[in-house]
Amino acid sequence: MALAVGNMVGTSIWTLPATMAKAAGPLALAAWAITAVGYFFIARTYSRLGTRWPRTGGPYVYVREAFGDFAGFQTVWSYWLSATIGNAAIVTAVIGYATGFSESFRESPMQQFMLAQLLLWGFCALNTIGVQHGSRLQVALMFLTVVPLVIGALIALPQIRIANLTPFAPQGWGALAPACALVVWAFSGVESATVPADEVRGSAETLGRGTMLGYWIATAVFLLTALMVIGTVPTGELAESPRPIAVAMARAVGPWAAIAIGIVALGSNLATLNGWVLMAGRIPVTAAQDGLFFPPLGRLHPRFATPHVAMIVGTLIPSALLLLYFSQSLLGVFSFVALLAILTTLLPHLYTCAAELLLVRRFPERYTTESATRVTVEATIGFVFVLWTMYGVGPQSAMWGFLAIVAGTPLYVWLKRDATTH
Repeated sequence: MALAVGNMVGTSIWTLPATMAKAAGPLALAAWAITAVGYFFIARTYSRLGTRWPRTGGPYVYVREAFGDFAGFQTVWSYWLSATIGNAAIVTAVIGYATGFSESFRESPMQQFMLAQLLLWGFCALNTIGVQHGSRLQVALMFLTVVPLVIGALIALPQIRIANLTPFAPQGWGALAPACALVVWAFSGVESATVPADEVRGSAETLGRGTMLGYWIATAVFLLTALMVIGTVPTGELAESPRPIAVAMARAVGPWAAIAIGIVALGSNLATLNGWVLMAGRIPVTAAQDGLFFPPLGRLHPRFATPHVAMIVGTLIPSALLLLYFSQSLLGVFSFVALLAILTTLLPHLYTCAAELLLVRRFPERYTTESATRVTVEATIGFVFVLWTMYGVGPQSAMWGFLAIVAGTPLYVWLKRDATTH
C-alpha cells in the first residue's frame, strides 16, 4: 500500500496543477474526476491479477501469460522506459520545490544538477541493499506527507472562490482528453504493489488489497487537493508556477503555510522518487531471467539478493536526462519528460486489461463463476479508457512514445536469436 500511495501521491499532485492549468484551466477538475473513475477499473484489474499471478514483474507477467513472448517483451520494454524516463521528471519536481528555500540554489543549474544526482544515486544504493529498507522509508514518508497535505487542503477549502473557476473551459471542451492524459501521470503507480511481488511478505491477497487501498487513498488526496488548488489560485498564476500547491497555501492561509507545505512536498516527492527508483530496478528482472530482456538485468546481488545491475542501469538513464537542466527551465524539463513517459506508461495498462479478458477464459478455475462476468465488464471498461487517454496524449507525444516502443523490436529479435543459438 505504501509503495502504491507513495508512487502516486508525489510529483504529480505537487507539480501537475500548473501544467494542467495551462492546458485546460478549471476543466482540469473534470479531468481528475474522470481519470479517477477510469483508473478504478484498472486498479481492480491489477488487484485481481496480482492475487492470481504473484510474481515479480507485474504487467509483464500477466501479458506474457496471456499473449506470449513478444507482447510480454513490448510490455516490459515500454514499462521500463516509462519508469526510467519518468524518474528524471520526479527528481526535477523535488528540485523545483527545493528552490523555494534558497535564492542561490534557485539561480544555480549546477547546484540543482548535483543535488538531483545525489538523490537518484542515494536511493539506488538504498534499494540495492534491500527492498525492506526502501519500504520502511516509504511508509514513514507516506504518513509524514499525506496527512499534512490533507489537513492543509481542508483548511484552505473555505478560501475557494467561484471566480477562479470561470471560465470553466477556457480552451474548450476538446481540452478534456489531453487533460485526462496528463492526469495519467498522477495515477501511474497504481500497479506498484504487484511489481516486487517476490519480495512482498504475506499471502498473494496482500498484493490485491494493497493495490486497491493505495488507489482509494491516492484518489481521495488527488481530488481534494485539485479542488483546493484550482479554486484558490487564478488560472493564469497557477499555470506559471513550478510550486502550485505552495502558492495556493500562501494565498489561502499565509506565507508560513507555503513554507510548511514546501517541506511536506519535498518529503512526498522523495517518497515517490524512492518508490520509482525501486520500480525501475525491479521491472525488468523477471523478463531478463526469462531471456526476454538484457540478461545482466536479471542478476541478483550475492549478498543482498537484489537486482543490483538493473538498479544501476535504471538510474543511469534519468541521470543522463538531467543534463536538460542546462538548457531548459525546471518546469519545462518536467513537462517534456512527463509527456514523453505518459504513452509508455499507458501501453502496459492497455495490454494488462486485454490480458485479463483472455486469462479469465483460459483459467476459469482461478475465477469464480459469479465474478467472471464482472471481471469481463471491468477489464473492458479499463481497456476502452486507456485507449481514450492514448488519444488524448496528442500526435507529437504519441509519435515519440510509439517510436520509443517500436525501437525495442530489434532488441527482441536479437534476444530471441541469441536464445535459440545457446
